[in-house]
This record gives sequence, C-alpha cells and structure tokens, in this order.
Amino acid sequence: MDPESFHFTVYRKGIFSDMGRWFGMQDLEIGDDAFDQDFILKSNQESKLRELLAGSKIRELISQQPEIYFAVKDDEGFFRSNFPDGVDELYFQVVGIIKDVERLKLLYELFAETLDQLCRIGSANENTPNVSL
Repeated sequence: MDPESFHFTVYRKGIFSDMGRWFGMQDLEIGDDAFDQDFILKSNQESKLRELLAGSKIRELISQQPEIYFAVKDDEGFFRSNFPDGVDELYFQVVGIIKDVERLKLLYELFAETLDQLCRIGSANENTPNVSL
C-alpha cells in the first residue's frame, strides 16, 4: 500500500461501537455533531477525510442510507489482479439486495459526488484507470 494514498471507511455506529472505541478502535470526528454521533469514521489521513466531508452534500448522501459501509480501499484484495498498480477501489457494501430505485439513485449520486470531491482534494485524478471487472 502506498502510504501517501488516501483511504477511509465510514459506517453507521452499532451496538458494539462503544466497546470497539474502548478497545482503541479509531473513530475520527469531523466537527458535525449529528454526523459524528451516527457514524464511525476511519482514515489514514484525518485531514483529507475532513476535506472530503467538508461540504454537507456527501454527509447528507451518506446519512440517507439506512445501512452503509463506504470506503476507499487499497488495491489489494479480491480484485487485486484486475487493478493496475496505484488504482484503489471506491467501495460500498450492504447486506441484501437494494431494490428501491430512489435509494439506488442516491447511491449513484454519492459515488459521483465522492469521486468529484476526491479529485478536488487531490486524492484522485480524472484519468481512466483502464480496469475491466
């Protein structure tokens, strides 16, 4: 993993979140009390995470998802052989199948807004990664 690459994870707090923090689990805060109260935030670059979530649009889109695990993951893992060096994955996970068209539209908007903001803060570029899944 490139130590300069920006990675983050955002997910809703659950019943074990307080116990995790007690055992030293990272939970960053961005200064939005309602958002900080509802979500666990992890990152290898806290300042970049604050920049990513500085505008309310991405926070609103995340908050509209009843269940969410949203991250930029390193290019290592299940799809590693398909990713060129230096290409990371914008990742969303939820249990089950999403059939709600409005929710799917909000997810599409979340991905688009996040990718745009990642480009604006210098953590992604607009070049095509030439990845086929």
